[in-house]
Amino acid sequence: MLILGLDQSITRTGFALYEYPGDERDMRCGSFSCKDAGDPEEKCELFARQFKRLVGPKERRPDFMVWERARRRISAYPKKPNPDLLGLGGDDPAVWTVNADQLLLPEIQGIIRGEAISYRIPHESVPPAAWRAAIYGKGGGKLSRADAKAQARAYCKALGIAAGNEDEAEAACIARWAATCSQKFRLLFAEAAA
Repeated sequence: MLILGLDQSITRTGFALYEYPGDERDMRCGSFSCKDAGDPEEKCELFARQFKRLVGPKERRPDFMVWERARRRISAYPKKPNPDLLGLGGDDPAVWTVNADQLLLPEIQGIIRGEAISYRIPHESVPPAAWRAAIYGKGGGKLSRADAKAQARAYCKALGIAAGNEDEAEAACIARWAATCSQKFRLLFAEAAA
């Protein structure tokens, strides 16, 4: 069965195609980006077109899709004040802002879910802390973003998975999580084997 694992974002979406059961070293990893598109609408449309090219061809359509679940809460960060304007009635250091691309994650997650439903592909989303704890072991679910990305690269290197960047590495880890931990996938696999 072909599993498609995704670590999606507007900046760069990593994907991994894992034929299970099979050797992890045979995973096919890749990535695409939407960051050069104009406004948020164009970024989401570009994501949808690129994702459709990934899952659309019937000869390589996955049997199961799994992706990293988008956070329901959006983090805010103190805006860095412009030192040239401080004291002149300019930037207020108490102003907070959000990462604009983070606001698009629920929308691109919806695009993924919509394609899965459209093609009738069984699917699941998994919280980052859940798949990281299962794959990396104790404490893996509490890693910082940078440490988690580095751990994904190390994990893929240890298994011989050819991941070109940390997003592809995380997608490979997510696909591996589906093969080893997802109850939905286990039931699907058991039905196919029967």
